[in-house]
Amino acid sequence: TNGKTTTSRMIAHIMKTAGRKVGLTTTDGIYIDATQIAAGDMSGPTSAQMVLKNPAIDFAVLETARGGILRSGLGFDRCNVAVVTNISSDHLGLKGINTLAELARVKEVVPQSVLPNGASVLNADNPYTVEMERVARGEIIYFSMDEENPVIRDHLRERGKAVVLRPTRHGEMITLIEHRRDTSLLLAEEIPATLDGRIRVNIQNALAAAAAAFALDVQLEYIRTALRTFTSNFFQTPGRFNLLEIEGRKVLLDYCHNVAGLESMADFVKRMDADRTIAMIAVPGDRSNDDITAFGRLAGATFDEIVIREDANPRGRARGEVAGMLHEVITGQNGAKADILLDEMEAAREAIARAGRNDFVILMADKPAAVFEQLTGRTS
Repeated sequence: TNGKTTTSRMIAHIMKTAGRKVGLTTTDGIYIDATQIAAGDMSGPTSAQMVLKNPAIDFAVLETARGGILRSGLGFDRCNVAVVTNISSDHLGLKGINTLAELARVKEVVPQSVLPNGASVLNADNPYTVEMERVARGEIIYFSMDEENPVIRDHLRERGKAVVLRPTRHGEMITLIEHRRDTSLLLAEEIPATLDGRIRVNIQNALAAAAAAFALDVQLEYIRTALRTFTSNFFQTPGRFNLLEIEGRKVLLDYCHNVAGLESMADFVKRMDADRTIAMIAVPGDRSNDDITAFGRLAGATFDEIVIREDANPRGRARGEVAGMLHEVITGQNGAKADILLDEMEAAREAIARAGRNDFVILMADKPAAVFEQLTGRTS
């Protein structure tokens, strides 16, 4: 559910570092050998086929989203490696998918498509992805933030492979385990996209990407080099934990739009040294009332001040309806300060204007590229 885009970009960066000509599809666009050839949400089967038919590539990394699977399937018959990052609450109540178990049933078609000599990379920390082992094809490689995870321990007892985060006296080490042989890959804090290990979700994404590369027999030095050069700046991972300085203020630009994403954001924010946190937030209109309420509660408990905006597309709701729901939840909880400014750019500028020099601004944007360009004057 979360982490697909960043993990896809990490894998593509690893394979490019290893000398491959990579085609990449993401919710941000299509990239051929790191050059964007199309912008927008390209995580469906039509985009996958565009990449697979391109003679300039010899390796494809295809972000595969729920909506495309439900509409038209995968866009390919078989893959060498499938990665499932996690299953969490988002898009429930849409297209007949009402529970996490049903969402998992949709997404498990990806590991079901793996070739017999391929691999399925699954998140041992998420019960819904662990359950996919029963239908996943190829070799199972688990990844986990906790090497003591019982799923990992049982898997290793069966001589399985895993990629885990291991505490050491030097720091947290990404470690490959194969037939009880351990290989230290690199420290999590060496990956720029983790911001010295503070962006925990990007450590998890790096574990998944390393596991995929492990399955593809990529040389370890290529994996190390790629992860050491993978940043969270706007030009490498647009809209994913992009740290900026705007008018002397520290600003984080992110596409965060669901509770699981906000949980990761909250974990990061508490690791930042800031006097106050000011956030611009929104939830897409096609999410359930329960999801909107849960998002509002967590936002109210996380940030000191909140500016509530709405997406340009209300997705079936009246203009201002979702913002009003969020405002009611947030202000009814410990009297948290929240205001509504529906326009995204107006809300972004207001959040920054409220910040002092030692405050931290978080902008959860529907159109990160447009926000980045207008705030920085730089084109994406």
